[in-house]
Amino acid sequence: MDNFENYENEQAREYAEPMSAETEYPSSDYQADAANYDYQAAATAVAGQEVKKEHENVIAGIVGAFLFALIGGGLYFVIYQFGYIAGICGLVTVVLSTFGYQLFSGVKGSVKGIVIAIIMSILAIVLAEFLGLSYVIYNEFKSTYDITFFDAVRATPDFLTDGELLTSFIKDLLIAFALGAVASISNIHSAIAGAKANRR
Repeated sequence: MDNFENYENEQAREYAEPMSAETEYPSSDYQADAANYDYQAAATAVAGQEVKKEHENVIAGIVGAFLFALIGGGLYFVIYQFGYIAGICGLVTVVLSTFGYQLFSGVKGSVKGIVIAIIMSILAIVLAEFLGLSYVIYNEFKSTYDITFFDAVRATPDFLTDGELLTSFIKDLLIAFALGAVASISNIHSAIAGAKANRR
């Protein structure tokens, strides 16, 4: 009987003694806080990525790319009138159009933006080449015929039926596109590299 009472007393003392720091387990509140912290951090990271994606204003970017491409096209038109090879403006037009997209969209290094800038640059260069030729035609015939610049613009497609003039027209465009491709390839490579880095 005494042995049984001693055993009970020993068991009671063991349960009464507080657990040491090494054997004490974390409280349920601590575990809950840790779980909530991890969840909130992950949610914040995902939300941040979504905000970045939504921040790209494509419509405004298109407007910016178009406006700045027109600046490059205007430069192309001016150089064309002086008889120089205006193809160098192909590179300048792509750079300006890309900058315009970035400025208006609020996002840099966007592959989508670079593609849009290239399309706008092509349109601006073709338009500048066409109007540049129209202005040459206007200056050539305005003293002989009572024509306006818009008359020359309407007549330009007929002049392009001439093989030699058409060849010169296409040659100028190819030079501009080739130089524009230099800027385009560099920008696309940088954008793709940046996109891969963001995924990691």
